[in-house]
Amino acid sequence: MDAIKKGIMACFLWGFASMALAEEGATLLSDKQEDEIINLVYSQLRASIEQLETNIDRCEILARKNVLKPKLFQSLPLTEQEKRIALSYLSYVAQSECEDTRLWANIPLELAQLKDMEKYYKGKNIIKTEQYLDIICCMISRRYFESKWKYLKIAPEVRKKLERMPELQEPFDVIQTTKIMGLL
Repeated sequence: MDAIKKGIMACFLWGFASMALAEEGATLLSDKQEDEIINLVYSQLRASIEQLETNIDRCEILARKNVLKPKLFQSLPLTEQEKRIALSYLSYVAQSECEDTRLWANIPLELAQLKDMEKYYKGKNIIKTEQYLDIICCMISRRYFESKWKYLKIAPEVRKKLERMPELQEPFDVIQTTKIMGLL
């Protein structure tokens, strides 16, 4: 336990020293260099957004091509409501994995970094970003956790079986699947 405490303390001190050195070095930057740093952060954010948009398009195409068969849930003791919940949640999980959950997590972080860098160097935000970026983190999180909360009410042994079904691991067209299964 002592080693863990020492490790944490060393990381904290290293971070503090790094911040102190960064503060000292940052005051020596010209306006042009500050702009270049801000543009670097913005370029990274834009690249992440473009990659996510590409992934979303690719995954939507995969999902549209994949409609699950009605017999998929025949061996499982699920109510119609539980089937809808499972399809909704597992579709969301498969889609998110396909799109790359790291990008969904990184974009709000990169946006916060951009805003922080702008305020630090320029005293205000100067680059106009898309308004949806400000709500992307919480909008997605809320939908995910509401869906997961409902899904976790399904019996654990049934969830394990659902999560082992390969058909539910890939993006699928949840609307067409629910229609074909008579769940809409």
